[in-house]
Amino acid sequence: MKERSRDRLILAMLFVLYLIILPGRYFVYDFEFWTDWALYIHRHGITNIYDNPTTNYHPGFLYCLYLYDLLMGSEELIVKNINYIKYIPMVFDFLPIVVLCGFRQRLVELKIPYLFLLLNIAYMFNSMCWGQVDAIHTNLIFLSLLCAFYRPYWSVGLFMAAITFKLQAIVFIPILGIILLYSVRNAKRLISLAVFGAALLALFISPFLLSGNAGKLWYVVTHAVGFYPRVSICAFNLWTLLLHDTYNTMDYTEFFILSYKQTGLLLFLASSGLTLLPLLLRIVRHIKEKSPITHDTRQMLLLAAGMISLYFFYFNTQMHERYAHPIIIFFFFYGVYSKNYKLYILASIPYFLSLDKCFPDFLPVYHYKIIWAMKVIAIWYTLTLL
Repeated sequence: MKERSRDRLILAMLFVLYLIILPGRYFVYDFEFWTDWALYIHRHGITNIYDNPTTNYHPGFLYCLYLYDLLMGSEELIVKNINYIKYIPMVFDFLPIVVLCGFRQRLVELKIPYLFLLLNIAYMFNSMCWGQVDAIHTNLIFLSLLCAFYRPYWSVGLFMAAITFKLQAIVFIPILGIILLYSVRNAKRLISLAVFGAALLALFISPFLLSGNAGKLWYVVTHAVGFYPRVSICAFNLWTLLLHDTYNTMDYTEFFILSYKQTGLLLFLASSGLTLLPLLLRIVRHIKEKSPITHDTRQMLLLAAGMISLYFFYFNTQMHERYAHPIIIFFFFYGVYSKNYKLYILASIPYFLSLDKCFPDFLPVYHYKIIWAMKVIAIWYTLTLL
């Protein structure tokens, strides 16, 4: 009990410290949209936000803007204090550590060197400096996968919440399904879980359905893929090694007999399938033997989730630099179980270098140095994958 109290105090003090030193700069392009959406919500209400032609985010983040609007209360304060939007993803940066270290739980029954994660500039840079929101769906998915062995309803609830923030969450549906094979053993419970998930998702989007904006919401969801049909937005992955100019090359361009997009998707699906097969066989063995989930199985889960995150970023087109964010937390907790943090360190370095390169002049570093070269960062990701 004393150890948990100490951890709570440390986490609270570190979070307050981060709030105090919060950088005043942010990624202007996205924040201009978020300011516009927050003002639109203030004037017309959240249920009408999809009437704004520039709104292209899912409801989860729009609820966050609605909360921000309520706290600010006026258009002047909405514009003036927009940098404080960063507080929201920062809460989710801390969320899994608070859950796992601040309370009694059975999800990770190991000592977690959480400062090794929370003091990692690669982990915090995206939320604190860029002001991006990738930490939200990432950590909801992480907790969802951990809960799936013992609390399937909590797991599905967290996963549905993640989907309302980012469509990328669907990448983890296969691995979630494999884990639920263990905790959902009969058809009746499976149907109950599916109904629960569907009802929860309907609840999340009900304000937009009732206001008659279901069609506009559906348009945003279905057009999320293909919004930037380029081989790469600012992700230094496989295509950086193969092409001279990934940003100005459209991903529907033919690459041998397929397009770049189709080739990347095929590589992602194949590599993910090979990675998930050992986990599937392990879970099936647990079910047949009616044995409890072991330390090694949890380790395999975290490694598989980290590798799928890496494959998704490394092979697919239309990637932003920030889409590598889930790799960090999954490899960190894989390190917790394996007592080997090499993958975590190896992945953190190129992720930080790419974030800093794509958001230049934030740190006093000259970006023409060889270590910041695009192909060098892509090679570093390749080494992590290998």
